Amino acid sequence: MNRPTLGRFWYTKRVMSKKQKKRNKPYTGEDATTKPTVTRYTAVVRSPLAQWWHDNQKRVKTGSLIGGGAIVFIYLMWEFLNLVF
Repeated sequence: MNRPTLGRFWYTKRVMSKKQKKRNKPYTGEDATTKPTVTRYTAVVRSPLAQWWHDNQKRVKTGSLIGGGAIVFIYLMWEFLNLVF
């Protein structure tokens, strides 16, 4: 057996028991009880235009980028064709 050269240290270290660590991982599965979740909503009063913008903001920005890119591409192609011919 590989014993360290520190005298009786190898024996006392194995005999001494550690305090068991507390479990902090939540239980999962069928038997696990879960706390009820509370969902809170806050209402915001908006004008009809502001509500439409809030609902369609992502679509409008994406469409604007695609449309702007298409216009720039068409303009550059037009200039290129005028330069060549």
